[in-house]
Amino acid sequence: MTTRLDDPTATSDPVVRGIVVVTVVITVVGVLSLIRAGVGDSVGHVTVRVDNRAGLPVQVNVLNASGDRIGLGEANARTLATFHEIPDIGARWTLVASYGGEEVHRETLARAALADRNWTVTIPASATRPLEEAGFQ
Repeated sequence: MTTRLDDPTATSDPVVRGIVVVTVVITVVGVLSLIRAGVGDSVGHVTVRVDNRAGLPVQVNVLNASGDRIGLGEANARTLATFHEIPDIGARWTLVASYGGEEVHRETLARAALADRNWTVTIPASATRPLEEAGFQ
């Protein structure tokens, strides 16, 4: 009877070694990404208020400088609607209010001017007056 005194753990399989190295690299990259996300600059979010003084509810959208559209939601008639966690789209904001797909109000503001207004935009009562006179409710 012969006994082998080899230590099989002294030699390692190259495939297992490769898997361990790849796993460690992926883990390090993931941890570094999480650290960067935690301390780095992220997209700012703002709360936008729309004071809809018009007699009809309107759909409110925001356009950035390149024309990309972000839908805020609906502002009911004669109410102050608040929209939370809107991405800060940059230095120039264009707010568009529409009713039934028809634009009734558009206002372009610098980010600083909008911030000075406490992120509140007013839709005038006259914005939907022609539609109201035509019988829309």
